[in-house]
This record gives sequence, C-alpha cells and structure tokens, in this order.
Amino acid sequence: MRKVITYGVFDLFHHGHSNLLKHAKELGDYLIVGVTTDQYAYHRGKYCLVDSLEKRLQNVRSCPYVDEVILEDHDGQKSEDIGKYGISIFAIGDDWLGKFDFLKASCQVVYLKRTPGISSTQLRGIRYPHLSMGLIGCGRIAERFLQEAGYVRDVQVTSLYHPAPDTSESVMRFLSRHTSIPKVRSLDKLFDQVDAVYIASP
Repeated sequence: MRKVITYGVFDLFHHGHSNLLKHAKELGDYLIVGVTTDQYAYHRGKYCLVDSLEKRLQNVRSCPYVDEVILEDHDGQKSEDIGKYGISIFAIGDDWLGKFDFLKASCQVVYLKRTPGISSTQLRGIRYPHLSMGLIGCGRIAERFLQEAGYVRDVQVTSLYHPAPDTSESVMRFLSRHTSIPKVRSLDKLFDQVDAVYIASP
C-alpha cells in the first residue's frame, strides 16, 4: 500500500483544499492528513485563524479523499510521521516549493499545483474586512503595538506618520525594520487613508 501524507491548517475549508487533497490521494492508495493545531499555527506566525480546530478537523474528515486525520503540533513532526506511518509520498502545495526537499531522504516529495484564484487569506478578507490602522510615532510603544496587532485577526497597520526627522537614529532603525508599512508626510494624508489611528508619540 502506497501511503501519502500531507499537512495544512485548512482554515475556511474551500474547493482549493479539496482539490489539493484529491490530487494527493491520486498519488497513492491511502491518504493521511495532518491538521495544524491552533498553538502550532501561532508558533509559525499564523494568528488570523477563523475556524476552530474542531471545525477544521471535521471539514477535513468529511472530505471523501481523506482516509485518516492526525494532529500536527510540533516542529520535526513531518519527519517523525513519515517513519511512524510508513509513508511513501509526502505531498504539499507548490507554494512550499523546495522547502521540504530534505524529506527526500525518507520518501518521495511531491509539490502539488494549487488552485488559482482561491485561498483562505482571500476568503478571510472578504468575510472579515480588515480595519485599516494608521500609526503615529515609531518608538518603543509603536514597536509593541505592531507586535500585538499581529495577533488581531481583522487589524492591519497600513500607514505610518512620525513627527521626528527621518535622519534620527530611532526613526531610521524603525523604518529599516518595517519597510512594508508606507510612510506618509502629513497627518491629513494619514487620516485620509485609514479607519483608525494608534498614537504612539508624546
């Protein structure tokens, strides 16, 4: 029996997930799916889950291509599971292309083409529109705010205004660490672009 294993969060289960599982099952005779726990998802930087673990497990178990469902909850588990379950093929979406080549020493690794035009991130954006936040200031409080905002599903920091000169050391450090947040030159422009503002400047 050729056993296939794959892993995922499977939040907001959609036809892209179903297609991936279908193609994974076509590679062998028996498909095992590892569903990532909330805690392990957070550990990997995925803070914006919508569905509970119970619902995500139920959705995967209900998929007709899946023979067995397990939990994924720690680093290194993929290598462990390949030996534990006698896996012949490890399959994963091609957005991970090359990332799991190290498993080729234990089994065949296949990167499956993802379904275009659909993703859990996209669905979250449609069902739960982001609150666009502006940030004023770039000191220690601003750093803490950005870190904590990452845990809030529907908040996205999209603009930054800072009253200090760009040449100041603290500003330069902050901007070098957060290059993805556009900087604006005036408060009026900031207010025009966002839904709410966090003030982190005296």
